[in-house]
Amino acid sequence: MVPRASGRPRARGPRGVRHRPPRPLPAAVLALAAAAVTLAPAPERAAAAQRADITGPCAIAPEPRGWVGEGPYTGRHLQPLGEQTATVLMVDFPDIPARSAAAERAAFFTDPAADFLARSSYGRYRPRFAPTDGWVRMPRPWSAYGIGRRVPTATMKRYVQDAVDAAQGRGTGFAETDLLLVVADDNVPASPAVSQARTFAELDVGGRSVTAAALVFGREQDGADWQRGNFTHETLHLFGLPDLYNAARGASVEFAGAWDPMSVAARSDLLGWHKWKFGWLRDADVGCLPDGGTWLLRPVGSAEGGSIAVVRTGESTALVAEARTRTGPDSGICTEGVLLYTVDSSVRTGHGPVRVLDATPGSGGGSRCGAWRPPALAELWDAPVLPGGSHQHGADGVTVTVETRTEDGYRVRISR
Repeated sequence: MVPRASGRPRARGPRGVRHRPPRPLPAAVLALAAAAVTLAPAPERAAAAQRADITGPCAIAPEPRGWVGEGPYTGRHLQPLGEQTATVLMVDFPDIPARSAAAERAAFFTDPAADFLARSSYGRYRPRFAPTDGWVRMPRPWSAYGIGRRVPTATMKRYVQDAVDAAQGRGTGFAETDLLLVVADDNVPASPAVSQARTFAELDVGGRSVTAAALVFGREQDGADWQRGNFTHETLHLFGLPDLYNAARGASVEFAGAWDPMSVAARSDLLGWHKWKFGWLRDADVGCLPDGGTWLLRPVGSAEGGSIAVVRTGESTALVAEARTRTGPDSGICTEGVLLYTVDSSVRTGHGPVRVLDATPGSGGGSRCGAWRPPALAELWDAPVLPGGSHQHGADGVTVTVETRTEDGYRVRISR
């Protein structure tokens, strides 16, 4: 589940979703009515999935086994590199028949998601979404599934397996599938707040073993942007990213604001740390500065590729600096500058494994960003350090100074 931010009037899709979403991806909160399932990568794709991620002297320890966290890629999740096929199962129910065209409902989610992922990855990840030809009728009524917030694993598993079995019964094949998504129409009475992802030990998909699944939902009244958002958010969970909102406080966003889709979806690009984890940033794009030094930060949203600076501060912790400008998926951010944040692989999902460092604490977002809601989002929208400014992270004794902005990005100096 990903929270909804309401700093701007939220767009509403027309009843039944009678249009295809515009390109490029709008900078707003993403979501959908869906369930996503990750399959073990096909043998010919396995080599691509092993390419470099968080490695070298600035790599931190992996998260504890069984967690979804901020550590290096462990092989427990599908890694989003190269070309992958997502089979999209469009499902409806005996008691709630779909009211829109399956192809249009699928495109409502998949077109912006494919665009976002391709742009955010600098073209290094190219998902191909393949929806079913028409709606797949689930064998049980919607009322029989008992789907709600924090749905039990057994309930999720039955829902996904029923969708798979029903699709197979009408001839859907899965031989080329890397990702499987189960998508309902917007008349199903479940909001995006019901959405979640979980790993299963056993699901049978045409004789292949399914490793993970996510459920995402959205109604017409929830708005187009929020519905689309959970599609991307939950899919990113299946690649091993944790929730960055505060799960203990109703998904409040004081940890990371809207600086990553795992906190508030589609307000911005992914954090550079996540791009490094996925292999979208290479080692040459990462300035590992254990003793300090200078580094040029290219914007993470740039089509040419970004760069980050990292200081490892402990076995499981690091401080990261990156440039955020209004370019690419970052076109909707409120403030440009150098964003600083900490990562900690010993902190579990939803409890603050990423904490943005606010260069202007207590500002409430200032005159430019203060109108955004909720207030925690506004507070962190002006968190970046501007040229000529500096920020000291007292816990680690690390100071980051932004020396200047250039055509290529921001030059920073880090000292300890």
